[in-house]
Amino acid sequence: MASDDSDPISQLHKVLAELEDLARGTAGKAGDGGAELIEQLQDALATARDRIKDAEQSLQREAVRGARTADSFVHAHTWMSIGIAATVAFLLGALTTRRE
Repeated sequence: MASDDSDPISQLHKVLAELEDLARGTAGKAGDGGAELIEQLQDALATARDRIKDAEQSLQREAVRGARTADSFVHAHTWMSIGIAATVAFLLGALTTRRE
């Protein structure tokens, strides 16, 4: 997947990385109770990172499956696909032209 700042998955990765850096930075400064809290935070972040990775892979699989389905439909129904595309192009052209 493309790594783009507007991509929600890359934004989540960035937030998780910042939280992990914060947890590592405060781990040495925390007392006994704080150290346990930092450890729980790091565990939660690791779990969140795994869930995001799983969701990303699932979305990618679904996108590939959808593209393959569309590709097989277009190959199976070539003329119908051309007719649909022409109709949509005509309607968009008709709707976007200015009437003077």
